[in-house]
Amino acid sequence: MSAVRYGVRWLVVLVLAVCGWGLSARAQEEPLAVRLEQVAGIKPEAARAFFDALRRNVGQSERAAACAMVAYPLAHATGVVKDAADCAVRYDVLFSIPVRRAIGKQRFEELFVGKTGVLIGAGEVAFALAGPARDVRITSLNTDAVNAVPPQGKVFLACVSSGQKLRVSADGAGGASLSVWYAPNFTGAPGREFPKAEPPGPPTTCGSRTWVFKDDTRTYTISELPCDAYMSPPPMGSVGRVSLSTSPTPDNEPLWCRDIQD
Repeated sequence: MSAVRYGVRWLVVLVLAVCGWGLSARAQEEPLAVRLEQVAGIKPEAARAFFDALRRNVGQSERAAACAMVAYPLAHATGVVKDAADCAVRYDVLFSIPVRRAIGKQRFEELFVGKTGVLIGAGEVAFALAGPARDVRITSLNTDAVNAVPPQGKVFLACVSSGQKLRVSADGAGGASLSVWYAPNFTGAPGREFPKAEPPGPPTTCGSRTWVFKDDTRTYTISELPCDAYMSPPPMGSVGRVSLSTSPTPDNEPLWCRDIQD
């Protein structure tokens, strides 16, 4: 296959994948188990077993085991991967540092589920039902996904702080939106939504991102675990930091934001 023809084919694959992710933006409101089964057709327990095995195999550099999890032939920017033997030879190119990092940082509860499969990270890895047996397999490996615009609904950070559940998600246009739920009900429609963050600065040297959301009376400043967290260690289970400023109380102290499970 010529380079031009392969390039066209790869572009078509990416366009179809993006369309699939976009169509499922609303589905991200459902619990993960529902999304997996009803949107991607994958049993939750099968997805969990696959995800855990992938993290274990890649984390321990079990090349043969990791390559056995791929659906072949696999379209890739460096050329089609024919089989597991080909994957093993090209392992460091396919399972590059960005791909390994995305797998290592991904939380199972924050997987993005679309009609074409399940997305890890910013799209570094996708897995879906594939092959004649319709087993769960890796269907995409993309080193450059970090430069792509995350699909709408992709969760950046979800946590609970001071009686509020906060979820920062991709808005599908390169920015972020915020949904807020108030205790005791953390389900159903959000109590408040901010469709767009203030223009964010670049991630810090330790990779932490910060978002600022404002309306007429309040300002949420939300960050992933900041670089200086080691100076005042957060409580166990903390995944971010949040401050809420309102007109009567403009200088609230930042609070730790703790992990929340589906």
